[in-house]
Amino acid sequence: MTDIAKLKDKYIAIYGFEGCSAEELRQIEDALGVRLPDDFKIISEFYSGGFLGGISHHEIAAHGEATNIVQETLRIRAATGLSQDYVVLAEPSGSLIVLNVTRPPSVIWCDAVEVNKLNTMEFVNEPDSWSSYASFFEYLLSHEDEE
Repeated sequence: MTDIAKLKDKYIAIYGFEGCSAEELRQIEDALGVRLPDDFKIISEFYSGGFLGGISHHEIAAHGEATNIVQETLRIRAATGLSQDYVVLAEPSGSLIVLNVTRPPSVIWCDAVEVNKLNTMEFVNEPDSWSSYASFFEYLLSHEDEE
């Protein structure tokens, strides 16, 4: 099990505190019609999106002009029929990273051309996945050490 307190200390030592409020997280849940996983909410208290682990992540809450998870999730749902089980976290070149809010794996990083396979989980190319958002965040922080 991932120790979120250690992840928080490590993240804050590198970037400082950049969190979302509980109210902002409630607004995201309402806008997307989801219940965000507890580990995602806890990490969002000190990380609000942006560049991490070599990847540009969407902002979690809308704080300005940056692309945020609500607008991108709604856009991709409308364009592809993506299930309400998913929240779009990032769109690295040629791929998509989503948070599954209903069941493991909690984070899935798939080819962008296979976004329509997320609903059935019948991929041609097996995506990378993590059992929890905390384990994905730990992966990202470990890549910060390598950068």
